[in-house]
Amino acid sequence: MANEHTAFWLALLDQGQDLDQRARLWNGYLGWKLPQIEKGKPQRGWPNLIVNPPDGGWPALTREEREILDTVAEEHGGHPEIFMEPYMAFSEHTFSGSLDFSGLILLRSNFNNVQFEGIVDFSDTTQVYGPCLFREAIFERGIYCSQTRFNGPVSFAKARFKEDTFFLGVDFADTASFTDVGFEKNVEFDGSQFEGKHFPQFMDVPRLADFRNAEFMAEASFSKIFVGNDHSSSSLLGLRPERMADFSGAKFIARTDFSEAVFSSVPAFFNTTLHEDTDFSGIDWRKTETETISVEYAIRAWERLELIMSKLEKPLDRHRFFRLKMRTRRRTDKCFLRVVNWLFETVADYGWGVRRAFSWWLGHWLVASLILLANTCSGTATVPWWKLSLAAVGTGFSNAHAFLFLTSSGGYLEKGRKVVENNDAWGLLTVGVGAAEAVLGPIFLFLLLLTLRNRFRLA
Repeated sequence: MANEHTAFWLALLDQGQDLDQRARLWNGYLGWKLPQIEKGKPQRGWPNLIVNPPDGGWPALTREEREILDTVAEEHGGHPEIFMEPYMAFSEHTFSGSLDFSGLILLRSNFNNVQFEGIVDFSDTTQVYGPCLFREAIFERGIYCSQTRFNGPVSFAKARFKEDTFFLGVDFADTASFTDVGFEKNVEFDGSQFEGKHFPQFMDVPRLADFRNAEFMAEASFSKIFVGNDHSSSSLLGLRPERMADFSGAKFIARTDFSEAVFSSVPAFFNTTLHEDTDFSGIDWRKTETETISVEYAIRAWERLELIMSKLEKPLDRHRFFRLKMRTRRRTDKCFLRVVNWLFETVADYGWGVRRAFSWWLGHWLVASLILLANTCSGTATVPWWKLSLAAVGTGFSNAHAFLFLTSSGGYLEKGRKVVENNDAWGLLTVGVGAAEAVLGPIFLFLLLLTLRNRFRLA
């Protein structure tokens, strides 16, 4: 239940004739009561709770304004103790009308089991310090957060959002938990950042953006979100958090947009239900590849995404996650398999790079043809150079595709092979170039056909 000072904070919310005066009294009260240790003076230990002043500094309250605030405190249980946990307590309260926190600074707030019957606005300069809890809260008309900054951990676990919900450009500087949340209408997290600037690196499986078992019953958008932090090189254990974004067990019932999102580690989608209209376009997945992440976890995460895309019959996305899995697996392979893995990527991008495979297929026999041409021209050939060129190119192509028997007896390119043989100054036709092409040619051709099949197959 709400603590004894809930009535004071509710009364303080009603002070002021307009939003600017209300923000002045609210923020001015914090500037008046907060000890210096929390107003920019760093303290030892973790976390460092430092409350930054609003734009323009802490409002300097007049004597009359302080007297008003003292009167409000006398009528509603006295001034809250600054070190109480929570400091701003609203748990189990019912807000009957719309609620506007825009421009206010919140400190160690508790909204657990609160019912918001109107629209809740946390937009613009709202800054939240310390833990902020909305567990099992009910938002009847939705919530609007724009450019809001949560400087401490925030939890919406098991909350219900019954109308459209907006977290636009929100900065979650610590952990953000949306576990078991129900979004009954559209929800947008576009442009929000889950940074984990104050996150303890020694936690076993840290999650900066935690959406486990959440239900998205309408459209959901995570376009251009950023999930990660800059502590990869300074972790106490030298390890980077694995599951920075965790959607395990979540259900996406309608269109979902992750376009141009940035993930600094592989997101977890274990046992997740994704809608067939899920957009992963524009994501630079290379940012998830780092030596400090658990390779075993990364492989499992890529395999799960690959499986989901396969069930949704999305071959492009399925093969994308297959390639990422293969690239990650290379870090655990033994020497020989690692080399083979690297060659498969280099030559054919794991069976997807048509242009790359074509370049290797075309290039290897053209290079062989140039060598044969140099070989024939270095001798005492009496054949015109253009005939030598055609003969060298035809023989190079034929050597790479020996199964076609183009230069064998009666073959279409038999005359060209004889021209090269008769002018084989260095003896490279059979011993060097021919043998190399006989081995490499079928391999490059197979990889080229494989990429074409993967790109253009119907199912």
